[in-house]
Amino acid sequence: MTFILQEREVLICKRLNELEINGIRLTKFKTGEIGIEFIWIDTENPPHDTIGWVAKK
Repeated sequence: MTFILQEREVLICKRLNELEINGIRLTKFKTGEIGIEFIWIDTENPPHDTIGWVAKK
């Protein structure tokens, strides 16, 4: 997903919900680079790599 903010646009919770973003996935590659993805986490069926507030116990 790609989104562009206007100059000086504040990214608020309402806008994140409109974009269906409630999480961030960080990936560290073997090259040492870091990847970032803005994602939507379904709390009833979270991804296998979820940690924190929604992780399955």
